[in-house]
Amino acid sequence: MSERKINVTLATLESYNHIVGDIERGVKIYERGGVDLMEQEPGYFVGRVPHKGTDTKVVSLRFTRDGQDLEHHHCDCSWRQRGNPKPICRHIVAAVLEIQGGIPVSKLELGKKYWMEHCVGEDDTAKAIGSGGLEVLATPRLIALMEQAAYTLLEDALDDGQTSVGTNISISHTAPSPVGIMIEIEAVITSVKGRTVTCEVSASDEGGEIGEGVHTRVIVDGEKLLAKAKGRKPAE
Repeated sequence: MSERKINVTLATLESYNHIVGDIERGVKIYERGGVDLMEQEPGYFVGRVPHKGTDTKVVSLRFTRDGQDLEHHHCDCSWRQRGNPKPICRHIVAAVLEIQGGIPVSKLELGKKYWMEHCVGEDDTAKAIGSGGLEVLATPRLIALMEQAAYTLLEDALDDGQTSVGTNISISHTAPSPVGIMIEIEAVITSVKGRTVTCEVSASDEGGEIGEGVHTRVIVDGEKLLAKAKGRKPAE
């Protein structure tokens, strides 16, 4: 329908605040047909979506420039609901699917997990890397391992040429782990907003939990990002 490629995944829609069951109801509305939308300007749509019987709801949607998320959405049924952005309803879901012609295939799913093990070595300690004076697992190393778990979690869900880069991480490192102990690190997808993926990360050793937090990664084109990085270096 649109000249701009619209590709909003189911995980992105599920990441928005919504009434339980409204994503599935929106899919059914789309499958029954009757959604009538018009593109007013590139990436901005208005129209009507079937409700009950012959009733319809007026909706408006604006997509992000890359077409992978909603920048704005409005529906008659949710205008009184508070929040920014406002919760999405079944009519918005149906409209998104109508615009892009269905649900795109994606391996980015909420709740998807990855876990890995790592034995704490002498090079992993705070004393070795200079972040402290003791021979226990350094917080920077724990952060790196959590990032590694999240990076690996996303890798099989990306298209050729894509990769993910970390943009933010906030963790608590709550217990010391000595050299020689085995630790487990887990990453779980909790939110997908277009190219931005948020994961809960956690780690534990044989004595229990040692840390937990939230890590955000953005999906990028690898070659373009490398070119951008090289462009920051002054010409000789």
